[in-house]
Amino acid sequence: MNNPDLTAWFQEGLDQHGAVANNIALFQFGLGYDLATPRFDNTLEFNPPGPQFPPTDLPPPLTSASSPRPRPKTRVSLACIPCRSRHTKCDAISPACTQCIGSGRTCLYAESRRGRGKLAVLEQRQISSNGETQSEREERQSRSASDATSATHSTHSTASSLDLRMSPIGLSPNGTSNETIVGPISEAENSAKLVDLYYAFFHDAHPYVLPQKFLNQRLRTDKASLQHVMPVVEFIGSLFAHSPAKGAMQERAENILLVDSLPANGFSVQALLSFAIAVHSCDEFTSARAILDRAIRMALRIDMNSETFAISNGEGSAVLAESWRRTWWYLYVTDGIFSGIRHRLSFALRDIRSEVNLPCEDADYNSGEIPRPYTLEEYNSREFAGEELKFSSFAYLVDVGHIVGTVLALGTEPRGAFEPDVVSADARLMNWIMYLPKEKQLVVEDPGKVDEVMFQAIMLYNTLKVYLHRPRSQLAYGSIERNSRCAPPPSEKLVDDEQRSFDFHTTKVLEAAEAGTGLFTLPSPFTTHSPLAICGLTLLILAQISACRFKLKDAEYKDARDRVRLGLGAIKVLGEVWAIGHVTVGEIQIIARDVLSLQKLGEDGTSANSASGSYGSGGSSGSVEVDMT
Repeated sequence: MNNPDLTAWFQEGLDQHGAVANNIALFQFGLGYDLATPRFDNTLEFNPPGPQFPPTDLPPPLTSASSPRPRPKTRVSLACIPCRSRHTKCDAISPACTQCIGSGRTCLYAESRRGRGKLAVLEQRQISSNGETQSEREERQSRSASDATSATHSTHSTASSLDLRMSPIGLSPNGTSNETIVGPISEAENSAKLVDLYYAFFHDAHPYVLPQKFLNQRLRTDKASLQHVMPVVEFIGSLFAHSPAKGAMQERAENILLVDSLPANGFSVQALLSFAIAVHSCDEFTSARAILDRAIRMALRIDMNSETFAISNGEGSAVLAESWRRTWWYLYVTDGIFSGIRHRLSFALRDIRSEVNLPCEDADYNSGEIPRPYTLEEYNSREFAGEELKFSSFAYLVDVGHIVGTVLALGTEPRGAFEPDVVSADARLMNWIMYLPKEKQLVVEDPGKVDEVMFQAIMLYNTLKVYLHRPRSQLAYGSIERNSRCAPPPSEKLVDDEQRSFDFHTTKVLEAAEAGTGLFTLPSPFTTHSPLAICGLTLLILAQISACRFKLKDAEYKDARDRVRLGLGAIKVLGEVWAIGHVTVGEIQIIARDVLSLQKLGEDGTSANSASGSYGSGGSSGSVEVDMT
């Protein structure tokens, strides 16, 4: 796992587990990416999230003089939640393990389903066998805190790796928790645990709130400035904890944010943006849109779309100024995504002049070493630069966010066999992927951690390709697809046979659907991905279901069915945290049963041509009623 040649290591891992057969960079282009045999029991070993929680090397084992008996192996069930979520070794010492002490994290243990009593006995037995006195423990803590260095990765069986990938904090298949917080905890301790969960599972994909180290510093020096941010952070953390209080915490955030007295500043915009994403992902689209609109109005009122805002409100801190840039640009991207889901022709911020510089790399942001930010003009002329300019993953996400506006403006009703505007939009998408550096195409950073922002950017790129090309392809919509809240059919208008004869658009859809679904084979817990990816993945799945109905057969048909199964599984896992995922799984299942039951399939995957139903004759869409207002 520490091989310096990341590409070679990643390829070796893919070949070993049989999930993907070709170079990871090629799947972004939809070329030769083989997902013929994805299986959930062949998961890759991965480095879980949390750059804010740098793991430490475990201290050397005790000598025979200090420990008369061999140190027993710690049961996996005793590992603390932070270590389990990060796949790092945990010595399970109570009340705080070595890893958490060294990295300054809050150490949280999950209670055994067999009862706390046995767990306490095991902990006591371990302490006794370690022969560790109070002074020795203090020395261990001091040594761990000063020696925090590189990660020490544990080797898990396939079954345990799968459990952590699918349910990083011990979630059961029905979305409830098999484990509970150990013992009574204070309000301050509970808040700290929820904040840890926010940064472990949400922050990497939405990195605009201050990095955890700097947020903690500000809580000590100016806690009042974060009084609107923290309730949202804790509410989102409660979703990952499956806390029974998550409903009350959402209500508390609403009571704090949705008032006329909310101060107009950058922290309020951050709070509203995060809350809008969370509420949207909890299947409350209308409320989320209203909350996001309020964030947009506030951001424009305080001139957050100007670089001057970041500098003048940065309080002399380059980290805080960078946080404001990231907040503006993620607000921009989210506005486009929300509008795309509803098939709008534009979004509020598309035509707003943005003079904000581009964000830096997440590693620089988290460390506090902020380089000179690039301007949007420098990015847009990068192909003519005399020297190679290295832009951040966030910069590429901003760019694909701009392409959202271009694609939405075209609408979804084809106007002829050849549409120059569609060709132009497709060229913008192709330019984006062609100028994406190879190290960004890999999506996986050294040492094997998925770049969540780049993941989101490439997912959005593939979603836009399907959004642009499917209405103009041979992959018809059916009235049954009206059941989907995430990806409803775009229009009632039928597409004529002449236009559907152009296979170019169909090929583009199939490439993007294959590549986008393939992202979910990367070595990362599904729950660290942005919940905004759920609707995009749904769009890709429905396109592949339609392809199974109208286009594919034999091996291609079976491969597409495997990708549908993979995508559905990913949404199901995300649905354990986000309600929209749970709802979407049921909708996709209804659609798939309807569409695929129209065919009588043989063992070779071939289909009969006598199908009829929600797609009507000839595969054209049925009477689709979609709210376009």
